[in-house]
Amino acid sequence: MEIKFLDIIIIAFSFAAIVISILSFFQNRNLNKRQLRIEKLEEMLEIIHILYGNYQYFANAYLFKQRVLNEDVKDDIKEKYIIQIKELLEITNEITLRNKLARLFVLNNSYLPKALLKDKIGVFITVYTSIAENTITQSDKLHYLSFKSFPQSWEFSDFTRELQNEIIEEMKLGYKNNIEDKNNFEKMFKKRYNLD
Repeated sequence: MEIKFLDIIIIAFSFAAIVISILSFFQNRNLNKRQLRIEKLEEMLEIIHILYGNYQYFANAYLFKQRVLNEDVKDDIKEKYIIQIKELLEITNEITLRNKLARLFVLNNSYLPKALLKDKIGVFITVYTSIAENTITQSDKLHYLSFKSFPQSWEFSDFTRELQNEIIEEMKLGYKNNIEDKNNFEKMFKKRYNLD
């Protein structure tokens, strides 16, 4: 009788260990999926941040282009425009613009559910693609672009901040409205080091 009781205890512990292993496997799988999704959302944040940081150059070049095309400007202004476009092409190559836009498109369609945030990021990609095509190409395809005019830098800044905060909320780590214009520590820093 003692042997049977001992066998039952061994079988019960073995069964419990198997159940715990199975539960651990599923929990780890879910945690790994969540971690992967958070990494991809962080990558989206990074790409949006890099692209936003360079948006003003495209916006300025677009406005300059409109001026050159719509006014009778002197040759030296046209030459400045050509220089600005060359610099913009360097920026485009430096930030690998096409790769970043393509990567953002893939991440957006792979890691976000069909919802308003996904659509907003789609608009971000479309606006950025349109302004880049409009400023750095002399293509006949310009009439096919979704956007023919573009938001000012400060307007795009608000939209970008909104996107970034919504992506952070999508991570479900408990943070909301984490990206803001104001920095509460800046005044204290300036005071500490007697800066203007």
